[in-house]
Amino acid sequence: MKARILVDADSCAKRVRKWLMARAKDNEIELIFAANRDLSPDGSPAGQSQNFKMIVCPAQSQAADKWLLANAAAGDLVITRDIPLAASLLGKGVAAMNDFGKVFDKQKIDRALKERELSLQMSQLGLGTKKRDSYGQNEFEAFAKAFNEVIRRKNC
Repeated sequence: MKARILVDADSCAKRVRKWLMARAKDNEIELIFAANRDLSPDGSPAGQSQNFKMIVCPAQSQAADKWLLANAAAGDLVITRDIPLAASLLGKGVAAMNDFGKVFDKQKIDRALKERELSLQMSQLGLGTKKRDSYGQNEFEAFAKAFNEVIRRKNC
């Protein structure tokens, strides 16, 4: 069975996107990036190859998220930082994780949704929380380890 990995590429670290491209070439993985602009790391026009597709969505709010939700199927893995999208995907039986290595399940997604709501409320009150600006080696290693474990469990 060929694994399908779909990536919310707008917010995914460039380092992760490149690493996923290498994994797709070396393994039986179909890799699909969805974003509102072409983020093909290989520079190929339209970002198409045997194992890779770049879906360029309209430059509208949430267009890539809507595409991912409509096209992901049970058994797929979606990589996204978007918590509401991850929650919707889990409801469809689609595995979801972020590029920091957090693999979402019902309990984790419920907590993340509550934390997101609290953060939004704090921001509206002018008490915004500090956002993470960097993506370094530790974050990448956590992602790679979690990704490999998810793929291993899926027998891909």
